[in-house]
Parts: sequence; C-alpha cells; structure tokens
Amino acid sequence: MRTLLIVACTMLLSKTANGQLKTYPLPHKSQGNQTLKGDRNAVARSKEVISRSLPFWDDFSATPVNDKSALLSNYPVDSLWVNNYTVWVNNGMGISPPSMNVATFDGLDSAFLPYSDQILTNGLRDSLVSQGIKLGQPDVLLGERNSVFLSFFYQWQGNGEAPDPTDYLQVEFKNDQSVWETVMTIYPKSSFLRTEFYDTLIKVDGDRFFHESFQFRFKNYGRLSGPYDTWNVDYVYLNKNRNINDTDFPDQAISSTLTSLFDSYQSIPYAHFLEVNSILSPKFQVSNNLDDFTDLTYLTEGTFLNYMDSIVTKTFVSNLGGADTSAINDDGSGIIFPLEKRTVTLEYTPDADDPTQFNPASDSVFINLKVKLFTGDTFDPKTGDFANDYDLNYIPIDFRSNDTINASYWLKDYYAYDDGVAEYAAGLTQAGNRAAVQFDMLTSTVDTLVGIDIYVPDYGLSSNLTADFYVYRDADGIPGDILYTIPSFSVQRKGPNKFQRIRILEPFLVETRFYIGWKGPVGATLKVGLDASNNSGDKVFVNTNGAWFQNTDIEGSLMIRPIFGSGDIITGITDEEIETNVFPNPNTGEFYIRGKLDALQIFNITGQSVPFLVETDGVDHKVNLERAVSGLYILKIIQGDKIITQKVSVK
Repeated sequence: MRTLLIVACTMLLSKTANGQLKTYPLPHKSQGNQTLKGDRNAVARSKEVISRSLPFWDDFSATPVNDKSALLSNYPVDSLWVNNYTVWVNNGMGISPPSMNVATFDGLDSAFLPYSDQILTNGLRDSLVSQGIKLGQPDVLLGERNSVFLSFFYQWQGNGEAPDPTDYLQVEFKNDQSVWETVMTIYPKSSFLRTEFYDTLIKVDGDRFFHESFQFRFKNYGRLSGPYDTWNVDYVYLNKNRNINDTDFPDQAISSTLTSLFDSYQSIPYAHFLEVNSILSPKFQVSNNLDDFTDLTYLTEGTFLNYMDSIVTKTFVSNLGGADTSAINDDGSGIIFPLEKRTVTLEYTPDADDPTQFNPASDSVFINLKVKLFTGDTFDPKTGDFANDYDLNYIPIDFRSNDTINASYWLKDYYAYDDGVAEYAAGLTQAGNRAAVQFDMLTSTVDTLVGIDIYVPDYGLSSNLTADFYVYRDADGIPGDILYTIPSFSVQRKGPNKFQRIRILEPFLVETRFYIGWKGPVGATLKVGLDASNNSGDKVFVNTNGAWFQNTDIEGSLMIRPIFGSGDIITGITDEEIETNVFPNPNTGEFYIRGKLDALQIFNITGQSVPFLVETDGVDHKVNLERAVSGLYILKIIQGDKIITQKVSVK
C-alpha cells in the first residue's frame, strides 16, 4: 500500500512507504527540445514509417544523454524507432545493464506530463515502436522464417519505482493486416531482482508476420499519474539465422559510467584539491556479451580546461600515462570470462603535479576523461575490415558503438556528491523533522563557507514554499550544534537540474566535518533532487523527536553543495607562516602562545569575537577564555605587519 501525498494539484506517490525520508519520482525526458517539451500534440503525431532490412539492433548507447546541445537528447533515435518520444533513454535508471544507457518506461507522456491526473488510475502508458522491417521475400526466404527471433534485456524497477504485481511489460508484433498481436507479457515475479537484467527470446512465428512493413513494439501497463512502475529495456536485436539458444553476441561493451576522481565526491573545491594534491583511480564496468573468453584493453584520454578570469587554456592528453593501452585486469592480463561483467580500475589518471593539466593560478578546472575499449569486435580497428571471427550475419552492425565513455568533473568552489542530474527527489515525511548531509573536507585547513547550492525540482513545487536551512558542527559522527541558520528561505523555480544559491550573509569558518540540512516546512514538502546513479545515502542523517540517526530510507545523493569563498574572516595559514607555538592543543580554555605577540583576537567557528584574558611572561603568553565552550576557535595573532591565524580546540 503506497503512502499518498497531495502537493498542489499533483498527487505524488512515494517509493518508500515508511521512514522519515521519502523518494519521489520526477519527470525525466529530453531537456534539449523545447518544442517537444511544451507541445503534447506535436510529439503525439505519428511519423512516417520507413521499412529497413535486417538486422535490427539498438542498445541505446548511441543516443545522446543529458546533452543540451542535442535536439533529441534522451529520445531513442528516429532511424530505428517511431512514436519514440514517450520513453526516456538515460544512464541512471538501469543497474548493471549489458551496455551503457537503457530505455525507461514509466507513467509520463512525451510532454513530461502524467497520462492522467487521477492518482489511482491504471492503464497502458509508454510505448516504443520499431521502424518498419522487411521480412518479406527476398529479404527473408521461406526457408529462413523459422530462424527469425527478437531478443532483448529487461529490468524490473532498477533505480526506479517498483511495478505492482498487476503491472506488466508487453511485446506486440504487427501482422500483414496492420493488426497488432500480443506475443509476450511480462509480469513482476517475487524472484525478480531490481539489480538484474533478464534476457528473453521471442520467435517471429507465423506467415502473417513476414511482410515488408513488419513492426514490433513495447508497451507497459501501470499507474497513469506519474513516473511510477518502472521497466528498463536494453539491447534489442531482431535478425534471421538465429535459434532458441542464440542469447549471446560477439560484443564486449562498457556498461557503466566512470566513478569519481575525488573520493566519494564528483566535484571538490579547486583550492582544496591543490592542497591535498590527490586523485583517485576511477572505475568502470565492462560486459562480455559473448559466451567465450576474450581479451580486452583500453586507452584513457584527458581534456583539461583551466579557467583564469576570462581566459581559458586547453590541454589535451591523447594517452594518460604516456604508455601503451592498458589491460583490464590489475595483473596485466586482458582476459575476461564468457558472459562476465567486470569492474576495471583505470591504470592511468590525470597528473596532479602537471601545471598544464592543473594550473595552480587557475580559478577552476574542467576535466573530461574519455575511455576507449579495444575489443576486436566487428571491425579491425587498424584496417577497418571485419574481424576474422566476426559473424557476417551481423553486417552492418558496428558493435564498437558501445566501446567508449566520457566522464566530466569540475574543480570549482564546492563539494558535490551528485553528478548534476536528478533521477528522483527526496523529502521529509513530517513537518518539523530535519535532514542533514555530512561533508568531510579533504583538507585539514579551515575554509570559509559562503553559501549553499541546492536543486529543488519544479515538479509539484508550491509557488510560495519557504524553508529553514542549517549548518551543523560535527558531534562524533552525527550533526551537533547549529553553526548557522538561514530562516525562511524562499524556494524558487529554476528549471530541470538548475541549482539555486542560498547565500550566507555572514560567512564563517568550517573545518574537517560539518553538515548542511533543512527542516520540513509546515503545509508543504521540500523535495531535494536525488542523483540515483551515485549513492551517498550513508552521508544523510534525519532528526525526529530531537534525536539524529543515519538514513536508511533512501539511496542516492542529495543535490546539496557547500560553497566556499573569501569572507571577512581570516581563512588559515600556510606552514611557512607558522612562527608561533600554541600549546597545549587541545585544551580546556587555558593555553599558551609562545613567540612575538603584538595583538590578539579570538573567534569562534561562527566568526564571533570571543572575550579572553592574557598574561605575558617573557616569550610565553598565557591565554584564558572567559567563557570557554567546547569547540574550535581561531586565533588571529598580529606580529608587526604580519597576521597569522591558528586553530585551537577546546574540550
């Protein structure tokens, strides 16, 4: 039984029926075509069907995804599909697919709108229809009709919302009388795993289907009121000269995006990066879709854009590490087992010490990594000819189309767990409850927090929503005392995946670990964008009845980002500036400063001045905080024309 929530005129269903955080589905079709987005009738009109010869193959890896420059980003390609604007091609909803990108079926139409405003109404929803396919003679001879099969992979739920037992995914064939016939209906089973892609094979059985304008289509049945009851489809293949056991392909594919360069973060502040000077080795997944051993290597390219004021400097590295191609295994071998999925760790990464890649004088750096997998499938990459072991029955399919991935990273002024694209949203179930996201700074130096970026989806957003936001200090792994409060912030509509800035009027220092969160407003729900493709759910905490506990309700990354910059508070010192010794540290509010001291100021972590007493005895200066409270303090030590800052911890 789903929990219902009424938001304005739109009723939303939660993916999580119990708990303090709910996950809410969002509309996710192409962002690149405003005409399609705004005109329900324009996208509903059927296009002309153009018959094509066998084979038919689409793994959706060639479809532009989240590309604002592509007119039909996230839509299946027109050369293969008609009436194709209701499904959503993406790389976030599928879990471990056979190759990159999947086609997702839900309850939103081609204009991003629910098929019905009746929350409990079920019916047929998204559909995906193939272009016409020539199955008549001479394309398919009489003796070949028993060898024509359609195969595909499907996933129940994935990173979406789980279909109900009565929901289904349906496959239909169009006969020679232009009548659609149901040939397969897939209902959810108790044995289904949301992380598994299941393969299936359907024989094109019957003379009525062997004509010059044969078509097949996928349809799904479920809730009509929004993006619920999710099915993912991938790797669709129709051809002759197949049999009932023909379930593998001479194809090795990249099947996931690259993980992060920066610990659990997708982006980190550039100043922090320069201090830690550390890059992790991203990982990606490869799939051997052939029931045989094969050998795989790969190459990693890097493009670096350094921004300094209005000047951009570009550096391209055709082969990171300067070596030959890398094997997929850590032991230097490229062997992958039949039908195996394997996680590969990049052998070579960007060089943090190379100023052409990371200029210390830059304001920010954009990084793009391209990984090319060399598999030998389809064509000899050197001559362009078909590989010797390539089955000519697959001509003209080029299985190399799924052998390349790109990943982009920013070094700017913020930390981000998310990749900038929300598959879902998450919100608190009750007004007055609180949620907070933990951030661990990669640098040990204090820095100034100047703002918060947050993505609040427009879908179901009330026009006058306000919410209170907070920054918390750490208290042994959970949010502790409030460092800063932003009351009654007015949430704005910004558009899909557009962040809005919450400015901190009095910037203050943070260090090591802190938390950013919000309180559930009265009379509405603040829903924060949720990136389902990157899971940092263990960094989320919820407060009910005054007690904080770690999130167990949602998976993904909340799209909240702390912003760092310059403020009125001194932000730290370099090692060579330390000419003064402070001891003991930590202390109870009484400590000594050894060295020259012309003047002294002390601030707490929120930037407020703290009263103190000083007694000088030679080179030692005994300091007593008048109202010592446990926490971090910043000393502003003045020596002539030099100002030094140091941290002191009071227990």
